[in-house]
Amino acid sequence: MNDAAAGIDEPHARFLAADADILFAARVVQLSDVDDPRGEREGVSPAEAARRHPVLVVPALYLAADSTLDWLAEYARAGGHLVLGPRTGYADHEGRARHEPAPGRLVDAAGVWYDEFSNLVEDVPVTAPADTPLALEGRSLRATRWADGLNLDGASLLAGYDHPHFGRWAAITTREAGSGRITYVGTVPNLDLAKALFVWACPVGRAGWQDLPDTVTATSATSQDGRRLRFVHNWSWTPAVVRLPVAASDVLNDHPYEPGEDLHLGSWDVHVLVEI
Repeated sequence: MNDAAAGIDEPHARFLAADADILFAARVVQLSDVDDPRGEREGVSPAEAARRHPVLVVPALYLAADSTLDWLAEYARAGGHLVLGPRTGYADHEGRARHEPAPGRLVDAAGVWYDEFSNLVEDVPVTAPADTPLALEGRSLRATRWADGLNLDGASLLAGYDHPHFGRWAAITTREAGSGRITYVGTVPNLDLAKALFVWACPVGRAGWQDLPDTVTATSATSQDGRRLRFVHNWSWTPAVVRLPVAASDVLNDHPYEPGEDLHLGSWDVHVLVEI
């Protein structure tokens, strides 16, 4: 979710880059599309939003009206996975710092609060407990730019700062909320950390499309008639081969593919497939 129509700033870009790199096609949702505190536009109910968007990422929504934060909490309770980024909800709709603990009005639902924060002059390593659901092995995990010092109050620890000062706090937390979940990311994650987070947060639709050549991506979308589309790109001068995990048909020439069949991609090639 973005409240700036003029463009995407660096924290938003980091989350979106992670989406693209792990096969997701992200949709940018304007704040006024779901909740307009002025009442000038009809919004979307939290339950309907959870149905349309199973995961909603709110990286840096610093200014937010009470009604917007309440809507976000209800979105999670209705079954959505709300992923909050640093500084979300810190100020009200007029830019005044809230007197309540941060993240404003979301503390109870998220099970986390903070009252200390800092810029990061250098990247800080991030570690995780042994039972973390994040796939972190072999990754270089870093907190960058900013650190919220998160205190657990019902949430579970996903990752913490490996630092003599910031190590007393959590970096990423998660908690079930109603039928959904709220995950709070208290830093701007580097790409490896962001990818690990979204692989865990968005498991639906990725099965079988993970072991691709380094130069190939396979993003997805849903057609108007409900079918799953795959956009398979080769971002290289070197041809590549992808072994298809499912039966599919090429949208452009109707060529059918069986599961396990190879899809040959030329240099800078793209195929649009519909799963059968």
